[in-house]
Amino acid sequence: MKLEDFVGNQPIVQLMKAGHLPPACLFAGLDGIGKKTLALGLAALANCKDPSQQDLCGKCSSCLKAAAGCHPDIRLMEPQKGNLKIEIMREFNREVQFRPFEGRFRFFIIDQAETMTEEAANSILKTIEEPPESSRIILVSAFPYQLLPTIRSRCQIFPFFPLSQKEIQDYLKDNGLVEDLEMTAAYSEGSIGRAQELDLEETLQDRDRMLEILTSWCSHQSFRSVFQKCEQAPLQTELKNRERVQHYLDLLEALGEDLYFMHVDTPHRVINRDRIEVLGQLSRSLGLNWIRGF
Repeated sequence: MKLEDFVGNQPIVQLMKAGHLPPACLFAGLDGIGKKTLALGLAALANCKDPSQQDLCGKCSSCLKAAAGCHPDIRLMEPQKGNLKIEIMREFNREVQFRPFEGRFRFFIIDQAETMTEEAANSILKTIEEPPESSRIILVSAFPYQLLPTIRSRCQIFPFFPLSQKEIQDYLKDNGLVEDLEMTAAYSEGSIGRAQELDLEETLQDRDRMLEILTSWCSHQSFRSVFQKCEQAPLQTELKNRERVQHYLDLLEALGEDLYFMHVDTPHRVINRDRIEVLGQLSRSLGLNWIRGF
């Protein structure tokens, strides 16, 4: 992928394309918004043999190797069995000292950097503080504050922001996904990765269960009605699973936000647009203070 095709976070893209890449940096932001993709693209651009207008040629031997994931000067380091362990970071400390094999720079991209064990993180402090001139280090993390402060302080941090719904819809359409674009983008939370993985039909079924519970509570003001619905299948089983509980709570939170947007007359911000009539009725029956405290 050429950098001109990168979606979102253009200020960072343009800055990096111009060559303003620090020796050690941290790309921080949601999963699925292109942090690793951009890191790999910048590594390919730095080693491209025939760059044009600050972008990849896409045809030279360096670009082809980068696209195939086998460029000797581009190293992607990822967790094994959930963690980046000391052995991986020791290997990184050794390799970062080598000069480029065939390109201008060696790139080391540490994905999910927050999974480094404390021992592993401490082992690379000196390396990221003073990397060799011919090496560039990019840490990628959706949870930057889980990194040791001593790691963060040695990197220049670049925050990546969620994409707009229009950017996600355009991307999905350009890549052949044309059904339910609006709802898929609405539930993507600003992440192309999440949009691509989303099972929209299942998500909307789960949403409707939460909307039914919310409607029942507002009608009866009774926990009994809520408990009765939670004791029915499939909730009875699913609410024993921590991840599913968090999923349902996220859906409830989105519904609460939609009630607020309806109450303050900003329906264009509503996520659950296919249930806008029900949400409108609910918002009118509730006070603004109740919705704010939801």
